[in-house]
Amino acid sequence: MTHPRRMHVITGGKYHDFDLARLRLLELMAEDDRIRASCAMDYEGLHRLDGCAGLILYTCDMMPSDSQAEALDAFVRDGGRIFALHAVNAHLEFTDGPEIVTSGVRIPGLVKSTAEHISPLFMQLLGSRFVTHLASQEIHVCVEDADHPVTRGMKDFTIVDEPYVATPLGEIRTLLSARYKGPTPGYATVEIDDDSPRPQLYVKDHGRGGVLYSPLGHACGKYDMRPLMAEAPVVRGPWNDRNFLDIVSRGIAWLADAPRHFKVNA
Repeated sequence: MTHPRRMHVITGGKYHDFDLARLRLLELMAEDDRIRASCAMDYEGLHRLDGCAGLILYTCDMMPSDSQAEALDAFVRDGGRIFALHAVNAHLEFTDGPEIVTSGVRIPGLVKSTAEHISPLFMQLLGSRFVTHLASQEIHVCVEDADHPVTRGMKDFTIVDEPYVATPLGEIRTLLSARYKGPTPGYATVEIDDDSPRPQLYVKDHGRGGVLYSPLGHACGKYDMRPLMAEAPVVRGPWNDRNFLDIVSRGIAWLADAPRHFKVNA
């Protein structure tokens, strides 16, 4: 007899269409009849992880408290898995000015890179810390590791999204990569001149479990940029792209296969 594979989804924070991401994630999870999902908009209620195989994170500028980070760390060490997307590793802090306008958005100052003192245990668990990103553009994504279950059978593809730059933390296994360089409008790091391969999907072992992370996945709804602007252009980004949705589906399947032990009635 099989038993449900429970997933918990956290979507919330700033400047992104969390409703769209939550909808797409639930739609994809519904394709696997083993999965039962719960949802939250913040890191409260992590007791739900006791009966979960996996946790999906799609957040921005929302960090767990120290105790919450410890709970997440313990969950993965005990065999749970986390699938993190896009701006989960980003903490937003502006410079003192002057006010600037970039991509039609008025912001009080340049955005700083995420500082090392911001949620260090959580960042170490994730395996990277956000630095900056280039303007949305076409990204050619290459399969670096076709031997991992998540990427087995995948082919190189092109996608339109925000090219993220992050500092790696700890040992990661890069599954997908891309090269890009250029200006980073709105950020204190004003130019990226090194186009070495940057992870677009990686996996990081942690105890008996692991973390899967992709910086892809930007989306923004009409009112999601408030208070920086009253209305923003709607961006669905890769959430309507079959290649990105394939990555998400594969990530969900990887969560469902977590080796964590469960009670029969979990």
